[in-house]
Amino acid sequence: MSIKRATFFTYKTDDKCNEIQKFVEDAGVILDVRDIEKNPLTYEELEQLIGYLNINHFLNNFSDAYTKYKLDKSLPTREEVIKLMARDHNLLRRPIVKTARLMTVGCNKRKIAEMLQINYNGNNIEQEVETQNIKKVTRSNNNGIRNKRNHSSSVSRRK
Repeated sequence: MSIKRATFFTYKTDDKCNEIQKFVEDAGVILDVRDIEKNPLTYEELEQLIGYLNINHFLNNFSDAYTKYKLDKSLPTREEVIKLMARDHNLLRRPIVKTARLMTVGCNKRKIAEMLQINYNGNNIEQEVETQNIKKVTRSNNNGIRNKRNHSSSVSRRK
């Protein structure tokens, strides 16, 4: 089983972010944690993080800043939105979980689990597959024993 690593952008004061962080760490994923409340992302970092993805995925439309900047009425250009996010980190939806190739934004445990290939209950998918394979082998062995018993009892009935 390979060691899983991810970068975790969070607010340490946000209970939901803390719950997601615990969920991921309990599954054995090593996190490089960045508290964006204390260490906000720069414009360049945001631009690199967001890349060509839809900017709406990264906007926290539940924050007061969203209405403060009238983003609920209309969105300015992509560049302007990223500048606003760099200025006011409350606009950034969180947590953001990023691996070398994939990223999820928000508190959806199922999506995070799929991306990190961990079970929703916190186990590694590889561990779960191994457990399921053991159960299958045990069941098939038990079926073989039952079949032998049934066969031997049917033989003894014939006598």
